Amino acid sequence: MWTTLAWGVVVLHAAYLVFQMCGGLLGFRDPRWLALHLMAVTWGITIVVMGWRCPLTVSEKWLRTQADGSAYSGSYLDHYLFGTYLPNGSQSLVYALHLLVILAIYAALAARWMQTRKTHPVHT
Repeated sequence: MWTTLAWGVVVLHAAYLVFQMCGGLLGFRDPRWLALHLMAVTWGITIVVMGWRCPLTVSEKWLRTQADGSAYSGSYLDHYLFGTYLPNGSQSLVYALHLLVILAIYAALAARWMQTRKTHPVHT
């Protein structure tokens, strides 16, 4: 049971990271998504900049300890991504690219918003 819950947290963590990077795209459908997305981005940036431990990683490690008494060391990304799929030492580059994707999405949203304002001006 503990192992299954731990894997559930792994999947939730992956979904959060995908939403954090690409969730702004939902703003093209409905701008109300942007408030939630901005909170996710702010939380992620804060964790990285402040060097805090992610509560999802802490939860997963606790569940793994309950399951078999052992948990990996380091962060979620260090364990599942760096050294496995990407080379160790590429963390700063990956974080920068992650942020660049977010900024590009918001730039596209801003351009669309500005175009919409030109073609449909607000009359007061």
